[in-house]
Amino acid sequence: MMEELIIKKLSFTKRPIPIPADYRPMYKIALIVLILKLCSRGNKSSLLKLHLFSWALTSKKHASLLTSFVNNDFRGEFSVWGIEPALNRALQLATAEKICELTDGKNYVLTSDKGINFFNMLMADKELFEYEKAFLNSIGKNTITDSRINSMTKQWSLFYVEN
Repeated sequence: MMEELIIKKLSFTKRPIPIPADYRPMYKIALIVLILKLCSRGNKSSLLKLHLFSWALTSKKHASLLTSFVNNDFRGEFSVWGIEPALNRALQLATAEKICELTDGKNYVLTSDKGINFFNMLMADKELFEYEKAFLNSIGKNTITDSRINSMTKQWSLFYVEN
């Protein structure tokens, strides 16, 4: 038979838990702002494009894969990139703070006041996001278009259907 467990007092001690930078909302919001301004025409981007660049910035290996794919004129295989819930939450916060806004129900655009000011602040500090800025500038605004993203995602379904 099981003995009955009687607990007279239960207490918890709150301790700080370090959160990796990749999951911090302000880090992700800063990446969103940089992606919208440095890699998107009209400071406007689809959700999938934001996820692609966010995924590429998670490691130098991912960044190298994307750079190679771009440099080979988008020929060859490109694997599925990650979709991060942390980026979606950061987009919600950025939208609530009017740093960016959702237009036509599918694209995010940098706002002309808070968004641009935040971008200018990020660019003013040369040491802040040094690697991220260099990578995004190397890709540029006109390289990866929404139609290119769509064709890349079509490869996903073809690849996974065949395998």
